[in-house]
Amino acid sequence: MDFLWKETLAESFQDFLNTGEDPREQKHVNYNDDGEEIEDPTFRWMASKILVGVKTKKPSLEAFDEKITFLNSIKHDIAGMKTVIDIGWLRVHATPFIKQLQNTVTQWIDCYTSFLMDNTIEEIKNIEAFIEEVNTGIKVIPTAAESKKEKELLMKVMEHVRDVKMIRDRTLNEIEPMKQTIMLLKKHQLKME
Repeated sequence: MDFLWKETLAESFQDFLNTGEDPREQKHVNYNDDGEEIEDPTFRWMASKILVGVKTKKPSLEAFDEKITFLNSIKHDIAGMKTVIDIGWLRVHATPFIKQLQNTVTQWIDCYTSFLMDNTIEEIKNIEAFIEEVNTGIKVIPTAAESKKEKELLMKVMEHVRDVKMIRDRTLNEIEPMKQTIMLLKKHQLKME
C-alpha cells in the first residue's frame, strides 16, 4: 500500500501502459501466392481512420483487470481500518487519514478505468465518423461519367468503397476487444453511456 505515497499516479500509470505492446509499431504482413511475406496495408489504413486519438500502446485487458481489482482490494482494506487507535496514553483519530487514503486509491482506480472508457469512446466515435463520411460520400452516385464533375464524383464514390474494403475486416476485429473492455468496466461498476 505504500506505493500510494511513494509513487506518483502519472508516472506509475505511464509505466503500466509502457508494459504493453503497440500494434502501430508492429509489422503487419500477409503472404502472396508464392509464400513470400508482403506488408499488409490494411492495418495502417484502418489506424488512419479508426485509431485517431486512441492510445494503442497498452497492456492487455487482463492486466487492467488485475490492477483495478488490486486497487479495489486496497480500498476495501483501508475501509476496514480502525478509525480510533490508542497508542499508550495517546488516542489517534485516523478518520481524516483514512478518508484521504480512500480518495487517493479512488483517483488511481479512476485513472485506469477512465483510460479504458475514454479510449473506447474515442474509437467508437471514430467508427461513427467513418460511417457518416462514407454514407455522405456515396449518397450521390453519378448516372454517367461523361463530364469532369461526374468523373470526379464517381472517383470519390470509388474512394469510399475502397476505404470500406480496406478497413472493414480490421475494424470488425476491433469490435470484440471494445465489447470486452465494456464488460470489464461493468465488472468494476462503471457504465458507458
